[in-house]
Amino acid sequence: MATKVILESRDALRLLVPGPVTLLSTMYRDQPNLMAASWTLALSFDPVLIGVAVHPDRLSHEFVTKTEQFVLNVPTADLITAVHVAGTMTGREVDKFAACGLTPAEAIEVAAPVVAECVAHIECGLLDRQTIGDHDLFVGRVLRVQALDEAFRGVWNVAEEAGQTLHHLGADRYAGLANPYVARAAEDER
Repeated sequence: MATKVILESRDALRLLVPGPVTLLSTMYRDQPNLMAASWTLALSFDPVLIGVAVHPDRLSHEFVTKTEQFVLNVPTADLITAVHVAGTMTGREVDKFAACGLTPAEAIEVAAPVVAECVAHIECGLLDRQTIGDHDLFVGRVLRVQALDEAFRGVWNVAEEAGQTLHHLGADRYAGLANPYVARAAEDER
């Protein structure tokens, strides 16, 4: 058996993430912005709440704070370059939609745009914000959810290209889901 090594505490973050990378989109005073966000989590079924951790230095943090709304957009692996660019530039200096080659489109419930090229969108109103360490956890109440049918039917359809979500492994490394597995209970095998 291979030897396990002791890691730095910070490595725990990379062991738990990769969840799907999202593009968090915001809008303030007719200025759309987006950022790559991997630190997202489900928080509650009733009401449906999700969280996203954002560093206070980010323009997206400022826009969410001022407007109390945001959208989490789910890209697929074909958008890897746009996602990486969104995570490495600041909207204070460039129009990130243009820099990433992405299209802002009208959302249904919020003023923040959805990213037209993404296969799913979760529109949120801000319910709470908690400072946790060096990031703020924005708690969003889910107001509207959309997904491309061939990408998501109750679960991600990773057998189809449209359902191959992108997962950030760290730095410039990403992965996609490729193999679906179905657990079978022992009684199912009789």
